[in-house]
Amino acid sequence: MTRTKHIRTGNARRGIVLSRLVLLLGVSTCLVFCGAKPSRKRCENRGPKKAMRDTSPNGCAECHACITQQWKRSAHAQSWVDPQYVADTEDRQASECLPCHAPKPVLEQKGIAKPVLRQRNRHHGVDCVTCHKRGGAYAGPYSNRHGPHPTVVDRRLTTAAVCETCHEIEAQERTDYYIPSLDLGQKEKNCCDCHRPAYHDRLTEGHVLSLIHPKRRVRDHSFPVWTERVTKGALEVNRITANSMDGGQTEVTVTLTNRGAGHLMPTGEFGHRELRIQVELLNAEGQSLGQGNHSIFAKDESGLVPGEETPFSIPVEVTSNASPVKVKLLVERLNRDRSFRYTLAEDERLLVEE
Repeated sequence: MTRTKHIRTGNARRGIVLSRLVLLLGVSTCLVFCGAKPSRKRCENRGPKKAMRDTSPNGCAECHACITQQWKRSAHAQSWVDPQYVADTEDRQASECLPCHAPKPVLEQKGIAKPVLRQRNRHHGVDCVTCHKRGGAYAGPYSNRHGPHPTVVDRRLTTAAVCETCHEIEAQERTDYYIPSLDLGQKEKNCCDCHRPAYHDRLTEGHVLSLIHPKRRVRDHSFPVWTERVTKGALEVNRITANSMDGGQTEVTVTLTNRGAGHLMPTGEFGHRELRIQVELLNAEGQSLGQGNHSIFAKDESGLVPGEETPFSIPVEVTSNASPVKVKLLVERLNRDRSFRYTLAEDERLLVEE
């Protein structure tokens, strides 16, 4: 009797769980196929399709909260209001610079041509509409017939085609330097592989349907550049040698290889783009005997070509009669006022005399 009672109790519990699952599935199916009423704030009905009324990042955030937060941390979100950009363009008077900082939707331009400056909402910079709007739909990695807007698949979003609309210098360097440097059989990377790393999560949040959406492969919209995730292993330290010179100087030669960037390092045409190599000579006790540094700027002939060993000679004024035994190396990315410093490589090793 007791066993029969336990079996019946277990069956009853399973029946309750099953009933709840069926109810949840029924509600979800009703929402999908019957259509939940859209917020009047976000969209309006236009026949069989729905079109977003608020196409600003705030409107997109109602369904894509996490992706919008990532975008807000990106340089794209600041491209129109960044103080350095405003100063360098003389309060946005340099007309040739403006289109890339607040462009019209690039996917709507024939052949992904030169960007065109939009007339409204320029303060959003390079926003969601810039890269995703395509006619009456929004382009992405997946298609969807439901929601506040139709979605279409456009594979160009994960290639260099969209990026090179504005990042022409980097795109040309990739063609000139990176692709020829690839070994036979080595996979060719594009912009998204490094600057939009993939992860698995839901594309939408904040509404009931998001709970039944599966986790998928999505891209980081903060467009990370100077993070460990992107730059780890990007700069290889090959050799460090020293040569005693007259006048108490020692010339330290550092050989570096760009392993991670598919373009010159540093790259770009505008703004302050500097890599700083600093060497410090140490005695046997680890005390400093002197240091020297060398800066590399974008468009310098000494820029680091992908896959090639590049030597840099740095003179160091030795302030002691003691002989240097070790050398300490630091390679950083710096901005103009040195308020930003990102370490690309650190090393400490015994000196090798040439």
